[in-house]
Amino acid sequence: MHLMCKTTPRRQGLKLRKLMKTISSTDARQNFGLFLDTGSKEILVVKRQNREIGAFIPMKELEKLQKLRDREFKKAVKALSDEAQANGLTEEKLEAILSEIKPS
Repeated sequence: MHLMCKTTPRRQGLKLRKLMKTISSTDARQNFGLFLDTGSKEILVVKRQNREIGAFIPMKELEKLQKLRDREFKKAVKALSDEAQANGLTEEKLEAILSEIKPS
């Protein structure tokens, strides 16, 4: 038994992304074990009525995405902190502002 997957090029902006397999929600439901096995190794785009409704990704890919999101968040916090300090905002000033907004 095999999944009825179709490999199609996916576009993001003008860049061609990695080729990904697509599967109908019906095929995924009817062959769920195989869907899980395949999805644990590669990204599967799930379609319903010929519209992309979601994706199943291996845990390693999810962990990479989470690490990337965390790095981007820390980078944004650092940039905001640097800008605030450059404009004279100290922790004491920030605490005073916050205490006016929400007294303890």
